[in-house]
Amino acid sequence: MDLFLRSASVLVLVFGGPALALWARARWRRPVAWLGVGALTFTGAQGVRLPLLAGLSWLFQRGWLPRPPDPFVFNLILLSVSAGLFEETARWLGMRWAQRRQEHTGQDLNERDVLVLGLAHGGAEAFWLGLIGWIQLIAMTMIREGLLPTPPGAEAAVAAYWNVPAWLPLVSILERGMAIGIHIGLAFLIWLGVRRGQPAFWGAAVLLHALVNGTAVYAMARWGIWKAEGVVALWALISAWGVKRIRAKAANSH
Repeated sequence: MDLFLRSASVLVLVFGGPALALWARARWRRPVAWLGVGALTFTGAQGVRLPLLAGLSWLFQRGWLPRPPDPFVFNLILLSVSAGLFEETARWLGMRWAQRRQEHTGQDLNERDVLVLGLAHGGAEAFWLGLIGWIQLIAMTMIREGLLPTPPGAEAAVAAYWNVPAWLPLVSILERGMAIGIHIGLAFLIWLGVRRGQPAFWGAAVLLHALVNGTAVYAMARWGIWKAEGVVALWALISAWGVKRIRAKAANSH
């Protein structure tokens, strides 16, 4: 049962997020290209961001950059701001391309298009996180069964992995669901900026994305998983309210 629950949690992430995007595209018959654009805005952003962060870490380790006085706060700010900056910039560029594509066909980029784009972006994130979790589960299982040697110095990490209750990883499904809702809210915010030609909405999306990540990580580090999930839930509710307001603004502008 332990292995089953752990496997179920990561497989739902791998397949569940993309399945939502596929369902929405088929349900509202939106262009297939939106799936690629949405997924690329996450994958491409991380493909640039992560190597840059790795390079920055290497510079700190080599002593070529001064060590920050508070590494936790520095890392919290750096990771949160970089996530917002790279992902929302990619989302802005992807949304502009989608808007122009629709204009060339004599159509507007509507709310259903934005929903699919947001689901594809959030679904791609869930897919990659689930895939990493699946690889980790396989490796940990092989180590426990003696099929792989325990890496030197990793004994405590392996023990900690299996000491986590088997049901706890299922919480990640709820978290990803809320995160996808937040991505939809950010997609609508970017859409509003693209429609109006106002990059200030891009800046707002970057800031909000950074705040979501930063407050959730801070809550996890200081107060534990349940307070962190509560913070994410609050942001998801704010995103839902934001989507409602943006839809009303869009309707009034027609």
